[in-house]
Amino acid sequence: MKLWQKVFLCTLILVMLAVGVTSILLLENSFTLAMNQKKQSVYNEHEFLITNFKSMVITERLRQNAVVLEEAQVEKLMKENMKEEAAGSTIFLDEERTQICTNKNESIPEELLLLVKKEKSVCMQGKKEKMYTASLERIEGVNYYFVTVQDISDVVKIHEDMLQRIQMISMGCAVGIAMILLVVVKLLLHPLQRINAGTRAIAQGEYEKRISEKGRDELSELAHNMNCMAEAVEKNVKALEDVAENRKQFIDNLSHEMKTPLTSILGFSDLLQIKREISEEKRIEYAGIIKEEATRMRTLSGKLMELITVGEANVEWQQEDMKQLFEEVGNSLKIVAQKQKMQLSCEAEEGSLLVDKELFKSLLYNLVDNAIKASGEGDRIEVQGYFEEEEFIIVVADQGIGIPGEEVEKITQAFYMVDKARSREKGGAGLGLALCTEIVALHQGTIRFESELNQGTRVIIRMKGGQSDE
Repeated sequence: MKLWQKVFLCTLILVMLAVGVTSILLLENSFTLAMNQKKQSVYNEHEFLITNFKSMVITERLRQNAVVLEEAQVEKLMKENMKEEAAGSTIFLDEERTQICTNKNESIPEELLLLVKKEKSVCMQGKKEKMYTASLERIEGVNYYFVTVQDISDVVKIHEDMLQRIQMISMGCAVGIAMILLVVVKLLLHPLQRINAGTRAIAQGEYEKRISEKGRDELSELAHNMNCMAEAVEKNVKALEDVAENRKQFIDNLSHEMKTPLTSILGFSDLLQIKREISEEKRIEYAGIIKEEATRMRTLSGKLMELITVGEANVEWQQEDMKQLFEEVGNSLKIVAQKQKMQLSCEAEEGSLLVDKELFKSLLYNLVDNAIKASGEGDRIEVQGYFEEEEFIIVVADQGIGIPGEEVEKITQAFYMVDKARSREKGGAGLGLALCTEIVALHQGTIRFESELNQGTRVIIRMKGGQSDE
């Protein structure tokens, strides 16, 4: 059973119960009041008849000038006083409860006379829509039971008619309330249907789907939360898709990069093995190619392992003197720059920063190595470090070939190379900047590239340093 059906049925049942119970209680209260009024009326009429009969007895006694009327004379007066055309029944009984006279044949409930004997006067409702009133009267020294029976069928009939009418009205109200309630429930739960349809679409993969948020009730709040959830799911799915795509691209690039040197190594190895006569010059040439490709593979595997393990190993955070650290890196790289006939300047302001020394050196080595590969003979490479407010700024500038504007955002991707032929010629694998990005992120920093074709490149890094265990 659907929610709207449950709400509709439960509300309808509760409303009908409330209306029915209220109507019945009001009807019963009205019937009780009517019965009490009828009972009072019957009792008053009973008293009137008794008083009237006693007056007749006194009048007869005075007429006969007697002290006390005899029992036979009293009973005669009783019989003479009976009126068959009276609306109700009148019954006289002696002390032994033997019927003396009556105007209509009536059966008297036994419990009525027993109650009269105790209470002297009783008015009670009997069966067959009749009201019995009885009293024990002492007339001329003798006890008599005086009973009157009144028909109360009119009151009962009114009660039954009202009950039947209430039933009919309740049925009509039930139909009317059911129709109104059905419309109201449908309108109130319509937003829930929209939410249900929206969540079903999201569950089926339409993560861009959003639910309409109307009003300020709980359902609109639920729709807002569902939209937030869908947005979070969409972002997570997009991130997972990007990760999967990057991993696929990473594996494809790795396979491609490994395949090229392996092919060269296998090819020239086969030549050395197959050819029986080979000149010393060719042998040295083939061996050099094999060595060069093997060296490239070693560089590639080393960079790859460094990229994979950065941040996963135990990072040793220490306050390092930046001026001294830059001097160490500069002294190491000046030899490489001089071999390429380039000028290298590596300087930093005095001051300390919380870093992992080896990772920080690797960052500078990779940046300078990229600058050397992009530069030509006689070009100058400058590496500067200085403090600005709470950040340490690193600027690496070269006068090399530069990077096209549309390629700048891609150069930090693993294995991405702007000029693949030139990069392979220089021994590059396209992992250096990807590794730099990871190291900068580990040190709470950002990396930015400014470059123009044939005008050189500037790499600007802003970092706050690592976080200590405390």
